[in-house]
Amino acid sequence: MLRNRLDGLVSLQGLWVTILTTAGFYLFTVGTQLTGWVKLAPGFSINLYLLAAFIGMLVAARIYLGWGDRLARLSWGDAVYLTLQQIARLALVLFGTAFAVKDTNISRLFLGTFLVLVGVMLVFANRFLPRVIAHFVFKSRSIGTILVGSPASTPGFDAWLAEQTKLGVDVLGCVLKKGDNPAGVERHLGEVGELAVILSRHPASQIILPLFYLGADETRHVMAVARDAGCRVRLVENLGESYRRPLTVEHTDAGLDVIGDGGEPLENPVNRGIKRVFDIAVALPVVLFVLPPLTLFVMIVQRVQAPGPVFFRQLRYGEGRKTFLIFKFRTMYVAAQNPATEKQQASAHDDRVFPLGRLLRRASLDEFPQFLNVLFGEMSVAGPRPHLVQHDDEFARLVTDYRVRHFVKPGITGLAQCHGYRGEITSVSLLFKRAQHDIAYVRSWTPVLDCVIVLRTIREVLFPPKSAY
Repeated sequence: MLRNRLDGLVSLQGLWVTILTTAGFYLFTVGTQLTGWVKLAPGFSINLYLLAAFIGMLVAARIYLGWGDRLARLSWGDAVYLTLQQIARLALVLFGTAFAVKDTNISRLFLGTFLVLVGVMLVFANRFLPRVIAHFVFKSRSIGTILVGSPASTPGFDAWLAEQTKLGVDVLGCVLKKGDNPAGVERHLGEVGELAVILSRHPASQIILPLFYLGADETRHVMAVARDAGCRVRLVENLGESYRRPLTVEHTDAGLDVIGDGGEPLENPVNRGIKRVFDIAVALPVVLFVLPPLTLFVMIVQRVQAPGPVFFRQLRYGEGRKTFLIFKFRTMYVAAQNPATEKQQASAHDDRVFPLGRLLRRASLDEFPQFLNVLFGEMSVAGPRPHLVQHDDEFARLVTDYRVRHFVKPGITGLAQCHGYRGEITSVSLLFKRAQHDIAYVRSWTPVLDCVIVLRTIREVLFPPKSAY
């Protein structure tokens, strides 16, 4: 029942934003013609582009699929994320239409301004409209619900239940298993063994049962009583809290329900494609225009201060723990670089680092050759920083879920680095904070997050923290 309501909410939200966007395009066109702000050519076909806007938003509205359970409680960040994806799809259809019909009458400024304005409208529509729809559509048709067990017995149950009330869930009361203390339980209706009698007194449309609250026999009893009473049963459990990690449930064609670790955004091929385009767009200009003169400068000064190879290559773990050779400008004396000292992290006033090398490390300029690794597909512009192989194995023994960072490509910069966690790792707590940021990045990647990381990194390069050496 609730799944159907969530699907209905998705459909209504998609329909309304499509109508609002199409109507907005018409009003924007009329307003533009009245004010003369942008001169539209006489051959401009408003009907063609109205149809394109309508189709574009139908395509863009598909982004709501999979968001049904969160649609009525989107944060501002979620609303912006959805809007950016919708605007990209709408722009593709509008400009594609202009290209397909070879329309020279349409103004790119006109379409660009419209997309900006409709983007602002969509942010607010995504943030608030689903809540308004849920309030007016579902409140009038409540779903009588009986809870088996106290909501306090399952972490997060209270918060989840509060969200369900927005979809019309009306909690009639709770039943407890024999021997449980009803003190503190609101609207205690009786015990599980009395469920049939309770349902005859309090007609309900559904029963919500925590998955592990009852034994197998009592659970089967609840299922049988609910079936006889024509009542739906929903099993709930905070598995993520129990196993200390986010989990997902996959329903297979074979009839199995597979529970696994929470999915990562970059498992989606479309997201991987977006990230790869971003990486190339950033790395290619750096490799073509910045790296050659910077390499020449470093090579000349190295010959004076510390003769030897320009680049330093070292084995690191990449995506899926596959090893690759990372490129850096050499910042240490050749004699100081040997297998015996390779594992030693660079520290403040490290006498292995020559003068220019110290400047390069502090400003992170020694990392610029890694843009080659990005073009080779071994690294990304943003992602968890790759550690030395020996360090990586040690860190994995100290921090739970540390290996999650290997689910994505390592980055030249990362969420931890742009928050100041860079340089020498001097304590387990510092390592833990870095790992937390890396795991958060893997679990919650968005294109906007990559842009924010790059901008913050530029600030870190211009104003290096004390931990940079």
